[in-house]
Amino acid sequence: MKKNLRYLIIMLAVLVVLGGGAAALLLTQPQEETEEVSSASSAVMEPVIDRESSEVSSIQVKNSKADFQLLPLEQETTTSSEEESSSSSVTSVQFTIDGYQGFDLDTAQITGAANTVTAINASKNLGEQEDLEQFGLTGDSATEVTVNYTDGTSDTFTVGNEAGESAGRYILKDGVVYISSSFSGALLGTPLDFIKTDIYTVANRVEETVDSEGSSSQTTLNDVLYHMELSGTHLDKPIVIDYDESKVSSYLIKEPVIAESGTNQFTEIITALKSLSASSVAAVGRTQENLEKYGLAEPYTKVVFNMNGEDHTLAVSDTNDEGNRYLIADDDDVIYVVAADTVASWAEAELMDLRMSYVWLPNIDSVSAVTLTVEGDMTYRFEATRVVNEEKSTEDQTKYDLTITNADGNSVDYENYQDLYQAALSMAVLSTDEATYDQGTPTLEITYEYFDGSEPDVITYCAVEGQDERCAALLNGGYSGLVRRSEVNNLIENLKAVYNNEAIS
Repeated sequence: MKKNLRYLIIMLAVLVVLGGGAAALLLTQPQEETEEVSSASSAVMEPVIDRESSEVSSIQVKNSKADFQLLPLEQETTTSSEEESSSSSVTSVQFTIDGYQGFDLDTAQITGAANTVTAINASKNLGEQEDLEQFGLTGDSATEVTVNYTDGTSDTFTVGNEAGESAGRYILKDGVVYISSSFSGALLGTPLDFIKTDIYTVANRVEETVDSEGSSSQTTLNDVLYHMELSGTHLDKPIVIDYDESKVSSYLIKEPVIAESGTNQFTEIITALKSLSASSVAAVGRTQENLEKYGLAEPYTKVVFNMNGEDHTLAVSDTNDEGNRYLIADDDDVIYVVAADTVASWAEAELMDLRMSYVWLPNIDSVSAVTLTVEGDMTYRFEATRVVNEEKSTEDQTKYDLTITNADGNSVDYENYQDLYQAALSMAVLSTDEATYDQGTPTLEITYEYFDGSEPDVITYCAVEGQDERCAALLNGGYSGLVRRSEVNNLIENLKAVYNNEAIS
């Protein structure tokens, strides 16, 4: 029995019990109240379809973009606490899309859309109309929906444009045009609209500690990009970066040059790679045809990385006409659309964006000796001893006082040594272009030895063929980039003065 009919019978029963007096009172209410009742009646929705989702066997949707079918999943029967007392239950039906079950579908969205086609109410009945095109109920604007039920019956209706005079859309059912806001607009698109666009999120690094009383606590640690490889059509050569705790920045570029990383853009890359969401789905099926269609057969940029112990692979196309990029991720068989700015930090990254602008930056307090060799035979060596400065040191950081001597055992003022040390570090890399250089007899070689006993680092500056104003810088034998020869010469000119404990001119 419908709710409205049941309510009417109850009211009639009340009138019978109360008798004529009550009826008279009801019949003599002010005209104002009568108008209110009339107004309320005019707002009553006209049912177009009134079925239960549990009765549905399939929902067929056909529009100019797609032709697809919604199917119910296994039904689950749940009973509320109130319903338990009356031994009644409610059947909850979820829906999926036929042929797309292998993808990460938004089942809640699909189910919500499916539920709207079994309970359609109209705010207006426009009757039969000859010109259906004006309502978008024919041609490319129309979406045809057929709801098949388990009892063998079905309902078919057409959804058109948004109504101009009222909220909702035009719906054609059994030759009559209605206006209804009950129907879900989600069904006007394609199955791709129901695929989730949250691609992945890398789990946090955590550290669990137990205090003296046995209570445990968990601390979230900084994200670590243990390994990253960038390649693609916009790069001349792949870029390989590894995590290295021994470096100041904790990151070392290993290809195509040897250099420290850790720039601002590198930090932005770590943030961008932590999690990724798409704006929409372009296609499913990583076929060669689709890869070529969306510019992914030869990606503009590909990144392979390990963050916090998780491996991921992403590839993007060049920007399309809307300024977006197409993207594929890991083994996912989906081609996504992403806003260009969400991936720009790594998709547009160049080698010079990722490397520190200097050849090497060892901390002066960590270096036990520096040896500078000119033209392969003239050697200047400075040795350091250090003592902890108790006043300047803190629990988190230890400060040292350094005492410097040259190879002859003579003292060198710390200020003079510091100026020379700074000059050696401050030679900026101008470019990482390939160059032909003579490594046999270096112009200058600098060797850094460390208090902790780790392997020495060797920076070599070599003459470049055809570029008199440049020197090639090598770090531990690996090419790092080009620097100004004038800066190398200035350092060489000041070596003898500092060795003799004179200030840099």
